[in-house]
Amino acid sequence: MHILSIYCDMHTKIRKNLLKAYVWSVALYGSETWTIGKTEEKRLLAFETRCYRRLFRINWTEHITNEEMYRRVGETKSFLKTLKTRRAKLIGHILRQNSLLSRIIEGAIEGNNSRGRPPLDYISQIVRDMDCRSYCELKRKAEKRQEWRIAANQPLGC
Repeated sequence: MHILSIYCDMHTKIRKNLLKAYVWSVALYGSETWTIGKTEEKRLLAFETRCYRRLFRINWTEHITNEEMYRRVGETKSFLKTLKTRRAKLIGHILRQNSLLSRIIEGAIEGNNSRGRPPLDYISQIVRDMDCRSYCELKRKAEKRQEWRIAANQPLGC
């Protein structure tokens, strides 16, 4: 019986690794440049939960809460954390260089503002994710590579 439980445990580890390698890598493709609002954040959390439910064949008719499902699976909600970490690593790389891309990010578009609510701003979202007060503080932190790596790999607010 002990061998069977080791086999099942190894089987679940393989399933989770395959999910992260094949499904999440495709889902996170290009996510470094996304601006994420509340509705997109909810959809991404629902996607992660749905993936685990399908992977471990937990049907919605069983009335199992998401917290119970994550406890059974032995995982935590990490999809958004992965996305924010990847975004932080990319912006740190861009800000350390003196390239055209960093100038484009810093620049402002001339012209009149359109009507309605302003669109989500990529830089302000990263400043908020990295717990900085301003873009200047974000850039100063990015210039120190070791400090940025530590900050980018910390559990970010999800």
